[in-house]
Amino acid sequence: MFDRFLSVLSLVSRFPVKVRFRFDVSRMDFYLPVIGLFPAVLGAAVYFAALYLSGLKLFAAAAAVFVQYLGFNLFHLDGLADTADAFLGWQSRERRFEILEDSRIGVYGLFAGISAPAFKLLLLYGVLGGGNGMTYTDLLVFIYPVSGRFAAALIPCTTAPARPDGLGALAAGSCLRWALTGALAALLAGLAAAGAAAPVLTEAAVDWDVFVIVQYFALPLLAGLVSAAFYAGVYRKGLGGYSGDALGAAIETGEALCLLFAAIAFNMKVR
Repeated sequence: MFDRFLSVLSLVSRFPVKVRFRFDVSRMDFYLPVIGLFPAVLGAAVYFAALYLSGLKLFAAAAAVFVQYLGFNLFHLDGLADTADAFLGWQSRERRFEILEDSRIGVYGLFAGISAPAFKLLLLYGVLGGGNGMTYTDLLVFIYPVSGRFAAALIPCTTAPARPDGLGALAAGSCLRWALTGALAALLAGLAAAGAAAPVLTEAAVDWDVFVIVQYFALPLLAGLVSAAFYAGVYRKGLGGYSGDALGAAIETGEALCLLFAAIAFNMKVR
């Protein structure tokens, strides 16, 4: 179990894993959503520290997004950029493979690479701290990275890899049950962490009720499902199967969708 956890962590993190372990990613479907807790907690810690020191929500949100990309998401952002270059345009199947393997970036990839972080930053800035005390939107800074990794774990459950020797093939044989279990475990752990941190971060009562808790679980899962379904369909139609870039694109899009759904839900609540 420990080998599997460290194997997946070393694969999706830029932080070096200096503990000896046997490389085994056979249970990536479970551990990928669980590892979403690491960028979640990292982003939350930086957000609240920056907010305490500066008092500026925009700066705090930018700092959270920055450290999440620096530590984890740059690799996934590259997958989104490659996906944009390969599929936003009229390309043959062979040409799409060439683009995905090319380290250079095109105009579509550049646009996607700039838009995704900017979109997440604006959504974070818009929804965090929107009410008195700590609301469920504040909790999403702890948890929205789980939604994207849940999306990436879902794709291999329904789609075959485009090539048997690609990076994406490491996730072949994934199981929907394990992906959902990993996501729920991560969400429960994130909720526990948020509950423990709330008294330290705010003096007001935490705005939690049954409807809020349902949204807390439903929004990340829904975002992951939508992102996974979209990229599984795109890659299945365009390449005959998914690649590692599809998983990276699903992570970026799942995170953004989770924040978007939270912004919509919060806007409906405050009206």
